[in-house]
Amino acid sequence: MRLLTTLIALFLCSVSTAHAINANAGTTGFNFLKIGVGARAMALGGAYATTTADPEAAAWNPAGLWGIDERTATLSFNRYLVDSQAGFVSVTLPAQKRVWSISANYVTYGTMQRTDGEGVNLGSFSAADMAAYLSLAQPVWRDWLTLGASLKAIYSNIDEFSSDAYALDLGLLIRGPLQGMHLGASLSNLGFVRSAYVGEFKDSLPVHMRFGLSHRPAHMPIPMLLLADFNLPNDSDPYLSLGLEVQLISGLYVRPGYSLQQAGSADEEAMGLSAGAGFAAKRYRLDYAYSSYADLGDVHRVSIIGGF
Repeated sequence: MRLLTTLIALFLCSVSTAHAINANAGTTGFNFLKIGVGARAMALGGAYATTTADPEAAAWNPAGLWGIDERTATLSFNRYLVDSQAGFVSVTLPAQKRVWSISANYVTYGTMQRTDGEGVNLGSFSAADMAAYLSLAQPVWRDWLTLGASLKAIYSNIDEFSSDAYALDLGLLIRGPLQGMHLGASLSNLGFVRSAYVGEFKDSLPVHMRFGLSHRPAHMPIPMLLLADFNLPNDSDPYLSLGLEVQLISGLYVRPGYSLQQAGSADEEAMGLSAGAGFAAKRYRLDYAYSSYADLGDVHRVSIIGGF
């Protein structure tokens, strides 16, 4: 708890009170890669760099796949902002001393109207994005240090225009100095764009670095997990994500979270807050998350995870 408090205090002291727009805002492409994956992760405010034995960790820190001991399938869906929809599907395959995962993350933006310069309706078109992952997690020093990596193929389509890219995610997890504590770090979307939508101009990728800390305190009246991530995106300001998972009874969890990336208020409604719940029974888990965005609306996410 003392380490978590110190991390939050140092971050808040370092953040400017000004609300100037970051000079790098809007300079990267493939922005669907910044949409959080998984209901549990988003209920926890996106503080997911130190989760372990979780198939959705492939999208946050691939080292977090370690600990999965049976073949596992994941399906996540969310009705995102405006008319867009997003989803994540994966299959995780544990092998001797390592865990493999094959995943896909997609976003569809619905049907949009095409018009000319005078606003005359010329029909409709659609747009969609997708990324496919091949992930690996493996301990390299007993159970103290685990490394993970994901190879990603990324594709984006707008009407008849398309672009593709290839990237690498890297991650590590370290057992902390206290029982029940983990430290983690990940670097996402490190790669290159192969082809441009039009001409020779190629968008850059939204590279994202995370440093995380989680702790499961011992001797608590009810089991709980505290999480905090410090985020460094290459196209925005640094921000902190916080999450708390409480096990009310066997198999039933509640999860509040908060992200400073969405901090603020709209009509006296606090932004940046998220919440969710989960229910686990035998080899299956059902998760739900809710979050709200100023002027854009609410987002609901559902994830189903099960062994086979």
